[in-house]
Amino acid sequence: MHESWAEIIENNLKKVLPLLFSTFLLLIAYIPVHIPLSQFFRPDIGMICVYFWALYRQDLFGVCSTLVFAVIADSLSAAPDGLNIFIFIFIFTMSVTFASYVNTKPFAVNWAGFSVISLMAFVVKWLLSSMFYSRFLPFGGIFAAYAATVFLYPLIARLNIYIQNRFLAGEEVIYEQR
Repeated sequence: MHESWAEIIENNLKKVLPLLFSTFLLLIAYIPVHIPLSQFFRPDIGMICVYFWALYRQDLFGVCSTLVFAVIADSLSAAPDGLNIFIFIFIFTMSVTFASYVNTKPFAVNWAGFSVISLMAFVVKWLLSSMFYSRFLPFGGIFAAYAATVFLYPLIARLNIYIQNRFLAGEEVIYEQR
């Protein structure tokens, strides 16, 4: 049986939907906000998206999607070139490694897993940035960004769950566990 062009486009769009939605969230995160101290409390939406999609939909958000997403994040951020690529690949690898332990557990375990992996990623990011600039950067800003990222994780995860269940539900449904 032959598929129509509309079905072919729909199937291909579903394959890149996690990448497109993550890029949309990343673009929103880089909108300038003129609130005092907002540069310190800017969460890393990219980390959240990579962790979430690598955990639940490795078939749609694999290494290639992570790499494309990281290049987009690198082009938007003021971080040294390649830093987001390294960090996102690190998060993807850690998420895939621990996916079998976290997937069937309550959301609190998923969130705790993210907080540990993102803490390691932020420390590595701080160390690599410090090496790039040949001096230790203030750790307070990195810690504030880490806290904002962990605090925002449930909201971004809920948005990703909505996208998964609304548009990709024919394949797999993610239940929000309390």
